[in-house]
Formats: sequence, structure tokens, C-alpha cells
Amino acid sequence: MTSVDVAALLPELDVLIGAKLEKAYQLSPVEIRLKLAARNQKYDLIIGSGKRLHLTSNPTLAPAAPPSFPMLLRKELKGGRIAAIVQHGFDRIVEIQFIRGDDERYLICELFSKGNVILTDTSKRIILPLRGMRSAARQVLRGQHYEYPPSQLNPIDISYDEFEKAIASISRDLVRTLATRFNMGGLYAEEVCLRAHVAKDKTSVTSDEVHTLYEALRAVFDPLLSSKLKPHIVCEHGSVPIDVLPFEVSQFERYEKRYFASFNQALDVYFGLEVEKPETTSATQTRLEKIINRQKDAIEQFKSRERENHFKGDLLFEKYQEVDRLIDAVRRARESKTWDELGRVLGSLSFVEQVDQRTGTVTINIEGITIDVAIDRDVPQNAQKYYEKAKVMKAKSEGAERALALSIKTIDQEKASAGKQVGSDKLRAKKKKTRWFERYRWFFSTDGFLVIGGRDAETNEELVKKYLEPRDLFLHADVHGAPAVIVKSEGKEIPEPTLREAAQFAVSYSSIWKQGLGSGRCYWVHPSQVSKTPESGEYVPKGGFIIRGDRHYMESEARLAIGLHDDKIVGGPASAITRVAKMAVVLEPGKYNQSDVAKMVSRELLAKAREDEKKGLRTAVTVNQIAKFLPSGYSEISGFERKQR
Repeated sequence: MTSVDVAALLPELDVLIGAKLEKAYQLSPVEIRLKLAARNQKYDLIIGSGKRLHLTSNPTLAPAAPPSFPMLLRKELKGGRIAAIVQHGFDRIVEIQFIRGDDERYLICELFSKGNVILTDTSKRIILPLRGMRSAARQVLRGQHYEYPPSQLNPIDISYDEFEKAIASISRDLVRTLATRFNMGGLYAEEVCLRAHVAKDKTSVTSDEVHTLYEALRAVFDPLLSSKLKPHIVCEHGSVPIDVLPFEVSQFERYEKRYFASFNQALDVYFGLEVEKPETTSATQTRLEKIINRQKDAIEQFKSRERENHFKGDLLFEKYQEVDRLIDAVRRARESKTWDELGRVLGSLSFVEQVDQRTGTVTINIEGITIDVAIDRDVPQNAQKYYEKAKVMKAKSEGAERALALSIKTIDQEKASAGKQVGSDKLRAKKKKTRWFERYRWFFSTDGFLVIGGRDAETNEELVKKYLEPRDLFLHADVHGAPAVIVKSEGKEIPEPTLREAAQFAVSYSSIWKQGLGSGRCYWVHPSQVSKTPESGEYVPKGGFIIRGDRHYMESEARLAIGLHDDKIVGGPASAITRVAKMAVVLEPGKYNQSDVAKMVSRELLAKAREDEKKGLRTAVTVNQIAKFLPSGYSEISGFERKQR
């Protein structure tokens, strides 16, 4: 439910004023039901945290053993009467005030994000939340004072001056500014843009457009002000519900609709349809598919505008002399002529389309392409303006592609969830056990030897104390800040290829990589040479060791591969990883930070996967799993390899 839905619903809940709480139930981890009695009539109020709040005529059966939260509600609220039900500001927060004798309690229902239901006392001190939450912004914990999230503007009663000020300071495109600053959500933000005939992706608006947008805003929300609602469910393909709305919007003009006497009834039926058919999840999947289609369209638009802006920048350089002469002529003419006079003079030129005094630009037409040229800038500066716009479009395209990947992942999860509900008799896939060495950095060499390395001083210490055995080998890069690396021999002779891979492993995860160097030196010694006992007067820090006797030095390049093997992310020397992984990305020291590289590797693996592989990969190829195998410092992708079938 949106803030608009909440505002439309609350007048209908006035029937609950004076109602007495009889029982409280918890239907799921995120949903409760209050059984209320008022004026010889019973009501059931559903509160789904982060999702919905409405009366229902078809209450779901409650579990026999109620959890602690509804039991506390019964203890604190049973017999108490509802004194008020209000919306906090124009947020998706509903407060239900209960009075029992001299006691006053508030049930605060949060319908945004993951949502929550919080019981507080009269001073808004939290007695118990449905789920505890701790973040940098606020804490929702027992005993804490309840803090409201920052409020946004109210589009219902905002004045023109307030609206003009808010729109003038937009930092993103228009539709997202309306959706977030005015707390109305994407659907109503798009409706305002449509009715105002203003492009939703604009990043600045004229004073005339501000006025038109304000009038459109008033028209969109007039049904709320006048209480002339038309509650309905929007359907597609005959009977598939895709949305529930308190009044009509032009975006769904051609869709089939099912009307109801009250918004409560519409909400009850809409969410009831979702509950009745969880195995199909048709409404959810349809909604996600529509989102995916919109995201694909947006990506195409962003890419098209990127190409267009880049082409305009190139065209200005191509016609450098002609444009430069025009700018110079306009500047000289401005010394003696007004903008109107200048417009009449330039209007006679075939390639000049428009002169705009407000923006100080001349619109020219080059080879059928219109370009706005600012007369206070030279040709390179005008071209740079278009190159910058192209960069912005590229960034938006990349952001939309990330959002698309997330949407595809979500719909795959929805489909998988539906499949699980239908096939409940099927055996669940066993979760693979985590092996002891997986808490460290590790790989298996081309000869089949396990090589493990510490992640920090603590795991360096732990590795040597617990797992370094007499016939193993110990390696360390010849720099400060490097992992302790052990090659587990299992009583066998360790061959030269394994030693070279272990050396590359030790060098790549050391500060050599962090310094951006392509290679470095490493040494290996026998376990008997590794000690924690310092010489007299010396000190060995945690994770450090004393090496006695001769060291065997090796040169190695800094190079790693990250790939997928046996449905798990693996990482290590390229020769070892590409041997076992079905596909792998090769890395070297570069210019991108760990977070960006993890995302790049994830995208690369998913992009290069075959269609029959992608579904299973999305849960394995995660940024968090990849980050565990990345070295400290900056990296970049140098290649991709796929194991031949």
C-alpha cells in the first residue's frame, strides 16, 4: 500500500472508533490480526507489516499456539477501546490509539520497506516491536523511544509556493523527485507527469511547467479531497489482478476493472486473491514482468540518449569553424542588439532554428540534428556539455541494468518459491557442508594439493598453530603485510608446479597487489624453521613469525582467477582455478576498488554463462561470495576463460 492508499482508507476505519479489542493473533512472522467488537458488530483488522492494513471478511485461521507478540497485545490491550486511528503526516505509518482505564497505548503500524508493528506506551516508549531493528538511522528495540522516519511533503494540501520550491531543487529526474519527495510512489508520480504533459525524465522544469504540474497534482488527488473515490482492482488478461486503487488513473484507462463499494472491500479481495493462489503467484510475477519490461525500455532509452549526446558533441567538433563563427557573431551582435532583434536576424539563417533569451542559447540544425549552443561557451565547452550528458546517460543505463538484474533475480525466486509450494513432497536439496579450510583463503593446486592462506593476523596465527605439519611447506611474500601460506603435503612430495602456484597465491594476496605491482618475491621454508619464539629482547606481533635458517626465494607474478566450481565460488592462481572451474574471470592489479570489482566479476560470470546455466548461478554468483576471494587494493579484469566440456 502507498501513502495515497493509506489516506484513502483511514476514513473508512472510523467505524472502529470505540471498538474493543477481544483477541490478537499472529498469522505469520509479518502479519497480525486484531479481533474487535463495536456496536454489536465484529471486525477483523489485518495488519501486514510493510504491506497492508484493512478490514477482512475472510479471516485466516490463527495458529493454535500464539507467539509472544500477540500474547503481549492481549495482555496490554484486551478490553481497551480504540480512541483514534490516524496517519502520521503523509507517511505509510498508521497509529492506533487504545485506552483502557487510565492506561494509554499506541499500536504503530509501519507499511513501508519491510515494515513493523510496534506497541508503545503513552510517551511512545517501545514496549515490544514485532521485530527488533537496529540501523545507523534509528533503533526499534524494547525500551527505546520510538523515532519516526524523516517525513516527506504532503501532496494533498501542499501550497503552490512549497511545491515550486521543492520542484526547483530537484537533483534527479522529475518522476523520481515527485515519487520520493512527495511520498506518493511511482504510479501517482507518473500520473501527474502524464496529466501535465511534461516528460517524466526531465531534470529541470520551467516556471510554466511548474504551474502545469501543480494543477495536475491537484487534479490527480482531488478524489481524496472531495471523498469521491472509485475503489477498484485493475485486471489484465481477463482476471489477473495487477493493482488495487482508491480512484481511477489514466495509465490503466484501457484495462479491465472490478469496482467495489468501499476501498476496504477492494483491498480485502485483492490481497485475498494473492493468499488464495500462492502457487501461481500470477499477480506478483505479472507485476515483476511489467517492471522488467519498463526497465528494458528505460535501458534502451538511456543508451539511445547516450549515443545521441555523444554524436552531438562529435558533430560540434566536426563543424568547429562554422559553429565558432556563429558564436563569435552572436557575441558581437549582442553588444548592440536586443535578443528580439538578434532572433529576427538569426532567424533568416537556414541552420538557426531558435534563439532562447532565458537560457542564452541558439538552437542550430546540423544535418537534421538540433543542437543547443550556449553563446557564453566556446565550441569545446559546448561539446563537453554533451559529452557530460552522455556520461550521465551511461551511468543511468548501468544503474538500470543492475536494477534489471535484481528484478530478474526476484522473479526467478518467485517462480522457484511457487514451484516449491506445488512440489512439497519432493526432497529438498541438501545444503553442502562448509569444509574446515573454507574459513581461510584456499585453492587446490593442479597437482591436487590443498593450499591455504590466512586472511588477517588472527587467522595467520591460527593456521600455523593448528595446521602446519612437519612435511608441509610454509610460504610468505617477501614484504610486510602478507598471508601465512601453507601447502598441505598429506605425506607426499610437493611438486614444482604446486610450489609455483602457492608462490603466486602468496604474492597476489600480499601488499604487493595493493601497491599495484605486477610481480614480487616470495620464499618458502620447512615447518621446523617457523617459530613464535623471539630472540632475547625481541617481540613477535600477533600473526608474525620468526624464520630461522635458509630461505628458498622465488619470483612470481601477481595474478588471480575467480570462477565457479561445483556450484561454489573459488579463487586462486589462474592455472589452478581455470583447470577446475566451468568458467573463470582472470584478475590483475588495476584501478577498481574491491566492491566494484566484485560486481564486475559477478556480471561477467552471469553474462558469459549459457542460458541453461543462469538460473542456478544467480544464487551462487553473489557479490559477497566473490569479495571473499578478492585481494586487498585495486584490481581489474584481464581475461575470461571457460572450461571445455
